[in-house]
Amino acid sequence: MSINRIKIEAKILSRDDDLTAFTCGRKPIDDFIHCEAMDFQEQRLGVSYVFRYQEKIIGFLTLSMADLRTEKMLTTDKLKVGKENYPALQVSQLAVCKGERGKGIGTYLCDFSLAKAYQFSKKVGCRFLVLNSKANVVGFYEKYGFKLIPKQEGRREPLMFLNIFSKYYIDI
Repeated sequence: MSINRIKIEAKILSRDDDLTAFTCGRKPIDDFIHCEAMDFQEQRLGVSYVFRYQEKIIGFLTLSMADLRTEKMLTTDKLKVGKENYPALQVSQLAVCKGERGKGIGTYLCDFSLAKAYQFSKKVGCRFLVLNSKANVVGFYEKYGFKLIPKQEGRREPLMFLNIFSKYYIDI
């Protein structure tokens, strides 16, 4: 059963947010959310967003600036402009509350990230979304449109990317 996307509230993480009841079930991500996210944000290393639905925190993600090295990309994925690196927005710590999976929240968080990247592209230059995926969710991201960087044998969290102009623009 999906939730009503219009009623999801996105807000930048603040010290007033009580995240104690939130768990995605992955200890490293839960530890980041509960113990590190605020300090990470205050050091300007990334901006974390909390997503609420009917007052309950249902999702979380952190965005930061990044780049995508063209040498790792397939020729068919490269732009015609010959740059060594493409500007990108890094999506990290994307988490859906354990009891809320299967309701479209993960897709909403990707849509939110895509909309932010598109907005940034008009002001500072941003052409790609990048993320390091857990092996068990690579299929989810591929279904969304992300591609795996080739030749990543041995990586626990493979690097994936999405050309933000390969998808329709969503204004969240």
